[in-house]
Formats: sequence, structure tokens, C-alpha cells
Amino acid sequence: MKKITDHTTKLLTWTNHLTHIVISLALVSATALLAALFFYDIYLAIKSHSLIKGFLHALGILLLLWTMVELINTELDHLRGGAIDVAIFIEVALVVVVREIIMLPVAETHPTWIDLGMWTGAAILPGLTYYFVRSGQHLLNQSVITGNVNNFPASK
Repeated sequence: MKKITDHTTKLLTWTNHLTHIVISLALVSATALLAALFFYDIYLAIKSHSLIKGFLHALGILLLLWTMVELINTELDHLRGGAIDVAIFIEVALVVVVREIIMLPVAETHPTWIDLGMWTGAAILPGLTYYFVRSGQHLLNQSVITGNVNNFPASK
């Protein structure tokens, strides 16, 4: 039974390393494509003399590019043995929603009040979640610094 467990552990470890290589390559490829799209949007904005619309499109791409940088930093931290911070994924969700809100003025169809309300709610929920997660992490860090870890509810 020990041999099977050892082989399974080796297989899972190998699969884990291979998966992280695939994720890393995908992040690098997506970042390169988004960077190219960012510069292409700027080129199109200058060529078509529609600077405001082009600027908003480029800003939307820039937000996605920033998201890729955050994901790459998270992957690097994980590969170096660090823990994955769940707040990064909440940030990514929030940036995607904010990007969609920024893109509303230049959308093909004009958004209704219901659409605006839904996007506002979609921005508030991850924003509150992010606030609560970061507040909890701050409380935990303060408890660790002061040595009152046993008084922190999440550690019981």
C-alpha cells in the first residue's frame, strides 16, 4: 500500500508542476496578447480621430493587463512557496466589473437603468467582499503582532 501511495504522490506532484507550467505559459501569452491589443487600440483611436472612445477602450484593456500582472505575481509567489491570497481573485473580479462599467458609455447599445443598477450591484458586492477579507486579514495580522492570536475568533 505504501508503494501505491508513493507513486500517487509522485504523480500528483508531477501533475501539479506541469499544471503550473501551463498556467505560467498561458499568463505570459495572454499578457503579450493584451499588450498588443492595448497598443492596437491606441493606434485605431489615433487613426479614426475618436480619442475618447479609443481612450476608454484602451483603458479597459489596460485594466485587463493590470489583472494579468496581479495573476502573474500571485503565481510567482505560489511557485516560491507562498500562500495564494484569496483577495487577489476578488480584486480580479472587481476589476472585470469596473472595466465593464467603464465600457458602458462606448457600448453599441445604450444601457438601461436596470443595466446600470445591475452593474452597480455587481461592483458593490465584490467591493464589500474585498473589504471584509482585507479587514479580517488586518485583524489577524494585528493579533499575530501583539501575540493575541488566541483571542482572534477565526483561530479557535
